[in-house]
Amino acid sequence: MLDVLFLVVFACGVVYLAMHVRSRRAAQALAEARKSERRFRDLTELSADWFWETDAAHRITWISGGTPVATFFGGIPTYGKRFWEIPGVQVESRVLEALHEGMEERRPFFDLEMTRVDERGARQIHIISGQSRKDAAGRFLGYRGVGRDVTEQRRAERALAEAKERLELAVGAANLAEWDFDLESNAIYLGSGWAGLLGRRPVAGVMSGVDVNGLVHPDDRPAVRKELVSGLKGEKTICQVDCRVRTEAGGWRWVRATGRVTERNGLGRATRASGTVSDIEDHKRAEAALAEREQRFRDMAQASGEYLWEADASWRYTFLSERVEAVLGYRPEELLGRRAQDIMPLGEDRAVQEWLADQAPDGHAFRELVHRVVTRSRGVIWQSVSAVPVRDPTGVFVGYRGTAADITPRRQAEARAEYLATRDALTGLPNRVLLADRGAQAILAAARSRTQLALLLIDLDRFKLVNESLGHQAGDTLLREVGARLESLMPSDTLARLGGDDFVLLHAVRNVEDAAGLAQRILGVLARPFSVEGRTLNVGASIGISVYPSDARDFADLLRNADAAKYHAKESGRGTWRMFEAALHARSVERLRLENELHGALARSELVLHWQPVVRGRRLVAGAEALVRWNHPDRGLLLPGDFVPLAEECGLIRSIGEWTFERALSQAGAWQRTHLGRCWIAVNVSAPELAQHQAYLEKVTAALRANAVEASSLELEVTERVLMSSLEENIETLRRLGELGVRISIDDFGTGYSSLAYLRQLPVHKLKIDRSFLRSIDTHAADEAIVRAIAVLAKTLNISVAAEGVENEAQLSRVLALGCDEWQGHYFSPPVDGAAFEKLLVAEASAKALG
Repeated sequence: MLDVLFLVVFACGVVYLAMHVRSRRAAQALAEARKSERRFRDLTELSADWFWETDAAHRITWISGGTPVATFFGGIPTYGKRFWEIPGVQVESRVLEALHEGMEERRPFFDLEMTRVDERGARQIHIISGQSRKDAAGRFLGYRGVGRDVTEQRRAERALAEAKERLELAVGAANLAEWDFDLESNAIYLGSGWAGLLGRRPVAGVMSGVDVNGLVHPDDRPAVRKELVSGLKGEKTICQVDCRVRTEAGGWRWVRATGRVTERNGLGRATRASGTVSDIEDHKRAEAALAEREQRFRDMAQASGEYLWEADASWRYTFLSERVEAVLGYRPEELLGRRAQDIMPLGEDRAVQEWLADQAPDGHAFRELVHRVVTRSRGVIWQSVSAVPVRDPTGVFVGYRGTAADITPRRQAEARAEYLATRDALTGLPNRVLLADRGAQAILAAARSRTQLALLLIDLDRFKLVNESLGHQAGDTLLREVGARLESLMPSDTLARLGGDDFVLLHAVRNVEDAAGLAQRILGVLARPFSVEGRTLNVGASIGISVYPSDARDFADLLRNADAAKYHAKESGRGTWRMFEAALHARSVERLRLENELHGALARSELVLHWQPVVRGRRLVAGAEALVRWNHPDRGLLLPGDFVPLAEECGLIRSIGEWTFERALSQAGAWQRTHLGRCWIAVNVSAPELAQHQAYLEKVTAALRANAVEASSLELEVTERVLMSSLEENIETLRRLGELGVRISIDDFGTGYSSLAYLRQLPVHKLKIDRSFLRSIDTHAADEAIVRAIAVLAKTLNISVAAEGVENEAQLSRVLALGCDEWQGHYFSPPVDGAAFEKLLVAEASAKALG
């Protein structure tokens, strides 16, 4: 009996022990499940993803929590509603219709885009994807899926699309065509501008290398191939070649192809080249700022750019998801036990610690910690990290659990946008925006250190002449060369381009003498010749200098005062520098006022013509020179010297010249119709007018015909400076004008580029000796010798000679004795209005009749 009792007790003990062990295991399993559930919940709430389920009628039955859900739906009830029925949620009607059709067939769907404007008026965008779920018997229960906040992603995509559109518009405006050559596939991507160059409908496309080569003129193919091979071998960094290509109409057009190798494989072999093609047939204007070839914007939207991680209190990784390998290149086991700071660039960990101390002290949760990290391939990327603290059952902080995503494309796009916003597109130098920022900082630094800061405003002399004679492409090249030369002179200082031909240099100085010495060095550097498109150009500059704190207290005033000093330098003969003086500000204000008034002078009919008689012999009026005057409402009658230089600088000289020509021809026609004799008129021609070439020729022809003026009654006066601005083209234009019967005279002869060469090529009828040689002709033998030499030269070439500025009898006697055929000056008559000149002609005609 005792044995039986013992056996029963023993059995009960065994059963109890088994049940106790089983109970402990169940409790441990339950704790582990709760821990996993907590981990999943933390990561779910932290992640940009959220999860949901619906019933068979597509009504929401469960939706995960977290910031994305709370932010998107706010406090609006969602359970029992379909997504598209939730107040404020919008889905495009066509997309929703397609979704319903797919749901009828229980098909999965992906990236359904929903938008909602929250209570603050901010528009948010989420996408959801889902697939059907069924029970064990195969009955349809509804859908289960995932959602994601893509608001920032869409905003970045929109910003990139707008930037790309601006780039394409700029490239089109500059008349450039981009190309991208994939050497491995022998495929060349050609932008829409290429088709426009060939006379086709402007559409981008892809052609094989063989097809493109077939468009090149056979005589130019060897040069194209040689340049291409040089670039592929690495002999040249930038390749450039001019060649002819066949147009759609069957003709040939000259283009300039520029490019470089942009990618090479591990063996150093070129695999990709890119560049641009520009039309050089008619020297069309092009903005070299838009010659930045290689702007291919990558799509920043990544399907899932995040990986999950956990780290202990010392930031040593204790868990990493598999996604880390796609982002960083490391397998999870390679990083376990290592600190996050171990894969940061030098100095980055300090910045991270400072950010955490400020944004997430004492182990608080944090979002959007952006820092750099070194990948396994030794590259550096930007990643965004968010985390929540992990605590043990007693509440003690033991580490972090979070997510990380590669945001390198976004950071690169932001950096590029900042660069474009603060840099001059042509030279790469800081633009006005960045200059203002750096100028303010430099003034602050000078104030703190009690030092001086000089601002030098550098304006190229006669740069407009380069544009007019060689074209804007040559002008852009010259500006880049000037920028590079100035930058090499003072590499540590801020050099900026304001626009046009204006550059600004900021330089710390000890005194004004240092600033003056620097200006002199700049003039010396710019005095060295530049080589532009095979031509040697000599460029001077005028420099205005203002110094902080003596001349100004802030950057805007410092720049304004330097500008006033620059104009003073120009007025002093160019090619020099001037320091700012207080009196210059008033002059600058007056100059600006006069320029504004000059813009309205034509519209208000304030310009008038005066006529100075041109005399043959001593008394015979042979013709008259038309001279423009400005009848200023406040300052009275202004002579050309008071406003013509200003008109040349602000771009009004062409309009004034056209007005003068039209009014002069109209008056000449009226005089011829009243039979006042065959008096010819002379009109001055400016460089912008002559630069029109064929258009100017047509304008002269039309004006002669409209006013019934014979071509022989018109004399066009061209200075040597204007003539030499584009010599070959101007000679051709003047030659064709001469064929019409128009008389051509060289004004101010002897003060410019006097040359027998162009005198032989041009149909020159007259040389006008500048008045500077007549002032002392009766007292200085050198002036008399110059006038005699010009007269002999003209007679040898069968060209008549006229003298300007004859003011007294002594001067008249000398010029007539030296062989001058005609003369003009106050000794006979100052310039007079039309009515007075007409009276003079009538009086002379009456004297002839009585004589």
